[in-house]
Amino acid sequence: LELTIDEYLQHVAERELRAGVEENVAAGGTVIVMNPRTGEVLALANWPTFNPNAYRDARPEAQRNRATQDIYEPGSTFKIITASAALEEKLFEPDDPIDVSAGKIRVGRRVINDDHRSDILSFTDVIVHSSNVGAIKVGLDVGRERLGHYVTQFGFGVRSSRDFPGESAGIVWDPSKLNDSALASVSMGYQVGVTPMQMAAAVSAIANGGELLSPRVVGAVIADGVRTPTERKVVRRAVSSRTAALVTRIMEQVVERGT
Repeated sequence: LELTIDEYLQHVAERELRAGVEENVAAGGTVIVMNPRTGEVLALANWPTFNPNAYRDARPEAQRNRATQDIYEPGSTFKIITASAALEEKLFEPDDPIDVSAGKIRVGRRVINDDHRSDILSFTDVIVHSSNVGAIKVGLDVGRERLGHYVTQFGFGVRSSRDFPGESAGIVWDPSKLNDSALASVSMGYQVGVTPMQMAAAVSAIANGGELLSPRVVGAVIADGVRTPTERKVVRRAVSSRTAALVTRIMEQVVERGT
């Protein structure tokens, strides 16, 4: 087997992950470096980890591939799915104003707050400033069926690749069972369980112009002196190239001037 792993990037990923876990006194962590245009995994690191030559001596928590087996609620990183759905369905444009109710919204019996209070934010700034209230209002406009459709379009709820045995499919609710409170949660990245690999693939779909690719770690198979490269696999088009470009520009602004 010829892997897609880049030796130098793998070294850096392992070194920095361990430093980050120790600095934050975390239970563990994972790092994925993926080429968004090919789906090639260039580095995949887990901490804690183990020596493959002494597998029997490894603690159970060190044996997991956290990148593909652990599921978590992604929180605000998932807002790009809500934003993509709204833009793709032409419900909003980037400059459209959204009343974020001074950073507070009531959904059923719940009151949900923003960390940074505002009255009016543009659609772009809802993402740039990570407004929960704004994301919920966008998600409620998108609706449970359409948002559920885009959650599936971006690859959540199913295994992402045959290259990772034991991979988790994550947890995605049937849209028909989402009430307004649950829809509000999903809109801002809660009440949905994803793997880090699924999240990396979804973000890559935005970065590459809208195509969801199957992540891969096998670059080629060599048998009897014949090298057969593995091909780039497009699972589906998640969103149009226009929507992907708009969300990419919003994500750039998150880095430039966001929270």
